[in-house]
Amino acid sequence: MTHHYHSTTFRVMRSFTLHGQILCYHEEPHPEQITNPSKPRARLNLAKTETIAEMHSKHKQGLPTDHLLTINIYDPVIRNKRKWEMCCISKEEQVMWYNAIRASDGPVGDAGVAGSPTHDHHEGTSLQFPNVDSGNNLFSVNRKMIHRSPSMEQQEDVLLTRAAEKAVEVWMEKENSGNNKKEMSTSTMVLLFVTMNVALYYVRNGSEQTFQATLFFMNAFVLYVVMERTGTKSTSKQTKGKGLKAKIAKKKKKVMETDEINAPAIEIEKLHQKIMPGSTMPRSAPVKNTELETKLQNCGANSAEALRAYAEAPTESIQVQPHSYVQTDSSLFNLRIGPNYKRNKQKAPSAPALYDLYSMDFLYDSAALKNVSDKFKIPSIPGITDVSTGHAHIPPMLVINTWLPGEEPSVFAKNTDGDTYSIPMVFVLSKDTLEQLKDIDTASPGVKLLSEWCRRAESEPDFKGRFKCMGQIEDIESTSIPKFIHGYNGKPALVTKSGTFTRHENYIEFTINVNYWAFLARKGLHSLMPYFQDFIFNVGFTIEARHDEEMPEVLLGGCRIMNLDPDKAAVDV
Repeated sequence: MTHHYHSTTFRVMRSFTLHGQILCYHEEPHPEQITNPSKPRARLNLAKTETIAEMHSKHKQGLPTDHLLTINIYDPVIRNKRKWEMCCISKEEQVMWYNAIRASDGPVGDAGVAGSPTHDHHEGTSLQFPNVDSGNNLFSVNRKMIHRSPSMEQQEDVLLTRAAEKAVEVWMEKENSGNNKKEMSTSTMVLLFVTMNVALYYVRNGSEQTFQATLFFMNAFVLYVVMERTGTKSTSKQTKGKGLKAKIAKKKKKVMETDEINAPAIEIEKLHQKIMPGSTMPRSAPVKNTELETKLQNCGANSAEALRAYAEAPTESIQVQPHSYVQTDSSLFNLRIGPNYKRNKQKAPSAPALYDLYSMDFLYDSAALKNVSDKFKIPSIPGITDVSTGHAHIPPMLVINTWLPGEEPSVFAKNTDGDTYSIPMVFVLSKDTLEQLKDIDTASPGVKLLSEWCRRAESEPDFKGRFKCMGQIEDIESTSIPKFIHGYNGKPALVTKSGTFTRHENYIEFTINVNYWAFLARKGLHSLMPYFQDFIFNVGFTIEARHDEEMPEVLLGGCRIMNLDPDKAAVDV
């Protein structure tokens, strides 16, 4: 990604931490305010990244102190560099940070451009700082200032040429990958030819703006080729979903046979009968001898008591079972807080979600599930789904139905129908939210924003487009997920044109059609599907707050999905 920079550089207060060789900077301006050290805003592994640390003593306009330290980070893909900059309180502190980071500096090639890394660890000046390297200390710097510096320091034609060169290099490696060889599609070859010619033309004749746009698309294409290459990584992963297609074909044949004029009416009724939510995907069981298990033994599985017990149970009281789900821990998601978010960019763990998760289902079919009520009975739970919220526009239930592409996405066209994974989730208003709705004037900003969204989203596309979804893979570093996806972990995405708001008698149904997303997003999600059974995935939803009076943001609801197996998606329902 490239950025435009102006004479007045935007800076915000951040705090830095260094533990071993992992350098992080956090949303919080003070180290003592860091609520979750394992979830920094950005993380840099000094042992695996080409870096050079530099101390500066000359005053730079706009910085709070003269003790500036820069960390030059070299990009091995397009052989370009970017910077992290921090201001230290004193000269002594600057020297300590310099020594600690300098110990892991990596080598660079000629002209200050990093060569391809050949070792997992780089040799550099071995200067140790005890508080940094000891395993039980977290070295922090108070009141640091960070800003992003221009990274376009090389000649434009050289930069684009190297990006194009890298794309071809990755492509050639893919074509010659031995047993994993896979033919390059015609569309990919055409895109390669067109992109490289456009890049070369604008390098010679284009303006600064057209150059920046070309650079962006060139980088996007490199990412696309890499994703194509990772698609051939594992033969067992490639076979995912093929069995589902056979099941769909069998189902269609059965429907055609039973729809014949002489077919028994009981068979037709059986094919089209509705099922209860949660029938296609099991909820994870409680850990033995816990308070949750005791509560569930004394009430029905789908009762109001069981629903609230699961919602209030800590994560450690629920088993991690393959291909199951449970309500997510809302504090895993860092959401916007005020004041003045546009300037301060502060986030903090979410308060408890406004909705409790009732069920999740996982289906695969030749077409998306347009309306959840077409296949599922809308739940009726005394004391939960029949309560009055006191506001006609806020029903007690929210159904979020996500459609994921079941076929390889096309770079040139958006397949808005066809084989699709449908993932409907049913949520009910939490006890706390119902209590707050009794007096909306004293309710929290999150509840007020929910009320506004329920009232305005149906008729105002811009307000409907404030709906955000977030996906977070737990312990992503230990998974087999391609490294280039790690940077997107936990990042929010606004659901604008791809979202559909439908009001029903006692619930709102919000559909997220991923087929309308940008190609790289569709391609990335489709590439991830075979890996879902290897990790735990938390998904969360919220309404974007844009003004101080709407903050802090709070999670609407979420789901913790454990080792989802695409081949177990329900077909015969």
